[in-house]
Amino acid sequence: MEGGWLSDNKGRINNISLAPNAKNALFPLFEGIMNSIHAIEERHGRDNLSNGNIEIEILRDEANEIVGFTIVDDGAGFNKDNVISFRKFDSTHKAKIGGKGVGRLLRLKVSDGAKISSQFYTEGEGFQAVEFDFSIENPVDNYRAIKPDGDRYRTSVTISPFRSEFATKLPKKADTIANRIIAHFVSYFTNMAHPGLLLIDGEEKVDLFDAFSDKVERDGDYKFIIDGIDAEFTIHCFLLPKAISDDEKSVNALYLGANGRAVSRHELDSVLGLKAINSQYAFFGYVESDYLNEHANDTRTAFSLDDDDIASIIDIAKAKAKLFLKPEIKVIREKQIKRIVEIGKEHPRFFHEAKDAGNVAESLHLSKQSEEEIFIELSRESLRTYKRRRRSYQESKTKSLSDVKNQTDAFVDKLQDDAIASLAEYVSRRKAIIEIFESGLKFTDVDKLKSHYEKFVHEVVCPMNSTTEELTYEDHNLWLIDDRLAFYTYFNSDIPMQSQADTGGKDLKRPDVTLFDLGVGFNSDDQGQPITIIEFKRPKLDNYTLEKNPISQVRDYVDRLRLAGEATKFDGTPLRTIEDDTPFTCHIVADITPSLRAVMKQLGQFSQRAGSSSYYWWDSNYKTFIEISSFKEILSSAKARSEAFFEKLGIN
Repeated sequence: MEGGWLSDNKGRINNISLAPNAKNALFPLFEGIMNSIHAIEERHGRDNLSNGNIEIEILRDEANEIVGFTIVDDGAGFNKDNVISFRKFDSTHKAKIGGKGVGRLLRLKVSDGAKISSQFYTEGEGFQAVEFDFSIENPVDNYRAIKPDGDRYRTSVTISPFRSEFATKLPKKADTIANRIIAHFVSYFTNMAHPGLLLIDGEEKVDLFDAFSDKVERDGDYKFIIDGIDAEFTIHCFLLPKAISDDEKSVNALYLGANGRAVSRHELDSVLGLKAINSQYAFFGYVESDYLNEHANDTRTAFSLDDDDIASIIDIAKAKAKLFLKPEIKVIREKQIKRIVEIGKEHPRFFHEAKDAGNVAESLHLSKQSEEEIFIELSRESLRTYKRRRRSYQESKTKSLSDVKNQTDAFVDKLQDDAIASLAEYVSRRKAIIEIFESGLKFTDVDKLKSHYEKFVHEVVCPMNSTTEELTYEDHNLWLIDDRLAFYTYFNSDIPMQSQADTGGKDLKRPDVTLFDLGVGFNSDDQGQPITIIEFKRPKLDNYTLEKNPISQVRDYVDRLRLAGEATKFDGTPLRTIEDDTPFTCHIVADITPSLRAVMKQLGQFSQRAGSSSYYWWDSNYKTFIEISSFKEILSSAKARSEAFFEKLGIN
């Protein structure tokens, strides 16, 4: 028999686009299995596929690398009609069962060919057997008749070797190949009438249909129609091990199929928000319809359909997938609700969202599950809501007075909600800072009675080596000392004196904190506002002397600033004039130990505040108000000032 191509060969194959990847590397195997299914259907009929059997043997070299496959079936075989069809591009011989007649060309894109032997029955002639080689030069090369081996149907196709660019993409393990076969032929695995399918790797044999059945966690079918398309669609839904996937970049997938084969794959990880269900399962959906069968292209790699039609099919299929996955989605929603409540506690500006966490969660994409992702979504939606209401308010100005009133009321209500939420978050942050401050007052080593250095306390109250240029009111906690200190125009924290005023020469002394005013709203007369100095001492320190103590230290700072006559920014820009009568307020934060009490008694006329352990003194010589507060007093006062707010928020 003459075995040449009945049309151009190399040109057609060269024009086929097929990327060398893990999926396409197995295409000759998939095509061979599909041909075996078609051969069994040709012999027994579509409803009797279970009468046939297919065996797939994995071929390995001495290094145990996969080099090819042998596929054996008991289908109709390469009789005269099938050989003639095999030599034609675009053969219609198997059109009724979905064959396009070009799959074998794709084989030649991936492999160098195949060796084929087939035994079949011919009416009037009995069983016959033939052998031939399949190659790009000749589809039926070295064709020869051989002696039949008994009265049986048997066709063997050995695919080897693979082209180098595809050979490197072949899987290494039989389990991977099994999973890929199951994924590709899922429609047959879901059909009660199917051929036997056995995968052989040396001594290991795997019944793929048993493997599929064992792996199915849950399944379900849903029918649907598409507006504008006169056809019914069915989606078969499965929960399968996540390893069953023909794509290495995503787990969950939706397939559109034609004539029993998966044609296009659509990633569902981001849509469902389910990378892996219960850490081990994946969603697997297969959509089939006579409509899809009619519109598959000749290579069964795409559909000749309008993009909008494809999108509509996929959208409704995704909705059915979510319906199937309702139990799993419920678990995700519960996690999202929990996250929203937790965020609301930590960031009370979202306390409205936390109260309505169930409805808020329903608006979130299922893929948004981490705390950070949900926080971003809540922030984004809050901004969008504000802008929508503001825009609506602006638009209402051109309409009736009733519209303006309604929109104004809604806008103001939103502003009030936002203000309440912001205040709640600020109060919550205060509570956290108070707790950190309190932890710094404990011994670092109880046995040795070691305490934190003043640096720790300083950093909590106000970051060191900083100025107003680097920090906002949210970046410091000066309110711990005095609530009025939360507002200011300019301050320095642990900055050398020479960068604060011209005190003459190189002055490297560093007041802990200096504030040159209390900010807008407290006093319009700059010269009447006190300059504030804060000095921290190590908790529980008790070695003060007349020569070395915080009272003399702050007085020295006052002297230096008065001598300079002007406070400046770090870059020399003038801040304010310092006159002889400019008032100063000095806050000394230190534990009132015996040695400090002794110094206080000798240096000034300190008085104790009623109901507290703080001491104060108006030093008329320096025109300076000096207040000494223990860490315990600072902590207690801060708690007392915030207690009502903590209680109102339920974070007491």
